[in-house]
Amino acid sequence: MHTKADSAQTIAVSDAQALQGEWRFLGLGFFICVLCVIGLYWGTIERMVEMWANSRTFAHGFLIVPATAYLIWSYRDLWIRHEAYSSAWGLGALSIAACAWLIGGATKVIWLQEIAVVSMIPGLMLALFGKDVSKTLSWPLGFLIFMVPVGTSIEPWLQDITTWFVRVGLDLAGIPYLPEQHRFILTTGTWNVDPDCAGLRYLLPGLALGYAFVTLMYRRPSRRLFFLALCAVVLIVANGIRAYTIILGDHFGIADGADHRVFSYAVYGLTMPLLLLFGLRWQDIIKPPISQHLTVSVREDVTAKAILMCIAALLILALAPVTVWLTGMRP
Repeated sequence: MHTKADSAQTIAVSDAQALQGEWRFLGLGFFICVLCVIGLYWGTIERMVEMWANSRTFAHGFLIVPATAYLIWSYRDLWIRHEAYSSAWGLGALSIAACAWLIGGATKVIWLQEIAVVSMIPGLMLALFGKDVSKTLSWPLGFLIFMVPVGTSIEPWLQDITTWFVRVGLDLAGIPYLPEQHRFILTTGTWNVDPDCAGLRYLLPGLALGYAFVTLMYRRPSRRLFFLALCAVVLIVANGIRAYTIILGDHFGIADGADHRVFSYAVYGLTMPLLLLFGLRWQDIIKPPISQHLTVSVREDVTAKAILMCIAALLILALAPVTVWLTGMRP
């Protein structure tokens, strides 16, 4: 004999299984759309991958996609509590991204095209899952910006800061030198603060690691932004100290050129763990218990709406490459 409690439990299990099936279907649709973006905009993506492979400054780009997937999975107890629904705002975001990609191609602004392609992923998320889910995942999705190989324009500024650190350090140590912009002529040798020594190759991966850290450990945007600003300042200061101590060590015969790179990695290998340990003091991530009541409900029309939204999103995304092909414009 079945009681009312048994029937309610059976319905609850049935609803839970239906919800899981709904999320799987939406996830599959999102994954297919992402694959289509890769195919449609492969030229832009290929340029980014080449930059990751050929530059140590941007080599961390290979880790961004799997790290973003992990961040999204870590937020599963939060986003699964929202009702997923198709949103026309997502189609608007995809339209803007596609137009930006076209403008970037017409004006030869490569970084604009790369940012446009990366922003298509959150746009698809908004189109297929709605504003509530997208808002919950805004920080994990924001991590995708580190895929874009940009930042070399600030290298001259970083060079100036590093040069200033070296100059102040040599003055404090009483070591005579002849300054020539980013060059220091000492009695024991000549040193140049080249763009590679400016610290960008350590600043960008350090900020990426710091971003992932605050996404996992903090909930308040103020704490997240403060810690990221702290990471940037500390990494820039660490690079100045690194350059100065290398010159100082060579001047006194403590270290030579062979120790240059090893010492650099040691400095940053020590700086980031200390920063993260410092940041753990203010962690405030709060995850709701898994038994908390879900706000979602099973909907019979989700499949049809999701399919229509996928088709609409792909049509919008395909317009830009098709326009380039018809006009003969180089992407």
